[in-house]
Order: sequence, then C-alpha cells, then structure tokens
Amino acid sequence: MSTAEQRLRDAIGKHRAGDHLAAEEGYRAHLRDFPEDPSGLHFLGLLRNHQDRNEEAIQLMLAALERDPNYVDAWSNLGVAYFQMRDYERAEKCARKAIELAPGFANAWANLGMTLRARNDVEQALLAWGKALDLEPGMRNIAISYGHLLYKLNRPAEALEFYTRWQAATPDDPIPQHMLAAMGGAALPTRASDGYVRATFDDFADSFDRNLQDLGYRAPQLLCDAVRESGALARQEGLQVLDIGCGTGLCGPLLRPLARKLVGVDLSPNMLSKAALRALYDQLNQAELTEWLGSCEQRFDLAVAADVLCYFGDVSLAFARAREVLKPGGCFACSLEALAEAATENYTLQSHGRYQHSRRYVEAMLKDAGLRVVTLSQGVLRHERQDAVAGHLVVAVRV
Repeated sequence: MSTAEQRLRDAIGKHRAGDHLAAEEGYRAHLRDFPEDPSGLHFLGLLRNHQDRNEEAIQLMLAALERDPNYVDAWSNLGVAYFQMRDYERAEKCARKAIELAPGFANAWANLGMTLRARNDVEQALLAWGKALDLEPGMRNIAISYGHLLYKLNRPAEALEFYTRWQAATPDDPIPQHMLAAMGGAALPTRASDGYVRATFDDFADSFDRNLQDLGYRAPQLLCDAVRESGALARQEGLQVLDIGCGTGLCGPLLRPLARKLVGVDLSPNMLSKAALRALYDQLNQAELTEWLGSCEQRFDLAVAADVLCYFGDVSLAFARAREVLKPGGCFACSLEALAEAATENYTLQSHGRYQHSRRYVEAMLKDAGLRVVTLSQGVLRHERQDAVAGHLVVAVRV
C-alpha cells in the first residue's frame, strides 16, 4: 500500500471514529496531492453530509462522479444527501443508479426504500426494504422501519408475521421480542426492556426530531405549559431542573429559562449526543432512568419526564424514584399516553410498542409514591395514522 493510500485510509478511520477535524485534515492533505481523486472527493463529501452541510456534500460527490461515473458508493451517498435536503426525486434517481451498477448493494435498496416512503409510495418502499433485508438481514434500522410502516398501514397480520420471522432469525434481539408482545404474539411485559429502548432510539437518533415534527409532536410544549400554569413552582427561574428521558433535548429550550442548572438522563448514547449539540444542558447522564434516579444524590426543584414513561407499563417504581430526587415541595411533571376511559385495565401495550395508562391507575400510583396531584389534564401529544394520540399531562408535588 502506498503512503497516499495509507493516509486516505487513516483519514477514513478517523472519520468512522467520529474525529471529524482530523478526518478533514487527512482528506484535504490527500486532495492537495491528488485533487482529481474521486475517493478523496467522495469521502470529504460524506464528511460534509455527516456534518449536515449537504449542499457542500452534494457538490463534492458530484465532482467525484464526474471523475468516476461508476462509483457506486458515491451515487448511494449522493442520494442520501439529496434525501436530507428533501429533494426526493433526485434521491430516488441516485439510489436507482447505484442499484443499476450494483444490484446486490443492500444500502442502496435501503436508501431507495427511505426515499419511496418519503414520497408516500409505500408499497414500493416495502418491496425495496424487503430486498435490502433479504441481502443483509442484520439491517436493524430498516427492519424497524419496515415494521413501523406495516403498523402505519394498519396491517397487523403482516406485522405479526414479520416480527415472528425476525425473532426466529435473531432470538436475542429485543426489538422483535417487544413488538411481538405489542402485537399480542407474546406475554405482556411490565415495561419495555433496556435493550429495546436503547436499540430503538440509537437507530433513530439522526431522524428523531424530523420524524416527530412530521407527527405534530407537542408533548414537551404541552407539559411545560402545564407546569407554568399549574402554580406548582414557587418561582420560575434559578431552579435545579431534571429532564428525565431527555432524548435529543427537545425539552431543553423550554426548561433552560427556568434553570440555574439543567440535568438530563437518557438510556440512548446516540440521543444524548444530539442533546449535547444543543449546548443547553449542564450535565448529561447515560443510564436507565430508574437506576439513575435511585442512586442520584442531587435534589431538584423540578423533574420533567416528557413522553418517556410510555415505555413503562408499571410506573410505580419510576414515580417513587422521581419523588426521591425532588426537594421538599418539588414538582414532578410527566406525560403518558391515555387509555380510553371505558377500559378496565391499568395499562395496555399498544401495537405501536408504547403503553397507554388509565387515569385511575396514574392517580393511584402518584398517591402511593408520595406525590400530590396539582393538575391532571389531557392533551393531544401527536398524531399517528391520522389519529390524535391523547395523553395525560401530570403536574404533581412531593408531599
């Protein structure tokens, strides 16, 4: 291997390790010596894509393809950059060109499926994702998307059959295990496993905020409004604030004005990396929330759990641990998906993989935990399959 090839390989290694500054230095050094090299142009373009600088990424990848029109990876990644710019027509053309050049390239089929889904061509999206999974069964993010689309299309029988096959192929994977239970094909767990939660949110961290925006997601705003309007806070600035299940930090901009110190905890490291980019949190902790709350020595004026306890059926421990980290008179606020009033169960696991809770059960568990309800209202947290998802908005204080 030549010195130039080794230098480029070293830069790619830095890129994969997340050291973007060192990777860029390596790519630019390579391109100074070999300005026409399509690999150097492509990988610098890929770096720009990973930095959300997609216009630059597109120009660099187009330059790579001018020099090598049969560069399959460049076609595929150019399609990704167009997809992220929401130019779905060009994204589809790029994915199809990559497939034309390399019919067995699973990533290109996966990208084609994502683009077709964005264009609402759902049947063809399923076919493309099915092809990707045939070629590379371990593409978990595509399997998640495939199953979720079946849910969106209200095809429970197909979804159940899909998750059954997925679990049979990978019996230790927590995602098909959980989703089989959600579809009624396995026993009901009392909460989603750590493995399911971590895997699901790690895989969707890059697209999480965009997907929720498309669903009209309102839980953080509704919950923070409920806290302010409840009168439960003695003051509305200079507080010690905890964001439980902070995810990508969607609550951060709403909580930061209240906070002297803002702390977040989440199970998914990829979600936390997105939260860190907001530069709003004084401390971010990667941990399972009940374990972290149980060992936490800090005390807070306000603890908020927006759209995280929907992954718990039995919320008794989560409520009790949340109370433990509150100062006397401290405020706890959370949102949970609401079970229909006529339901007799305390909670159920729905086919989308989240739990819904009865108001009666929520009130009882708050009381048992030593939390007094200040307000318990309902609001529309999001929309799914064109239907409003009703939620409980809880504001309580430590007794």
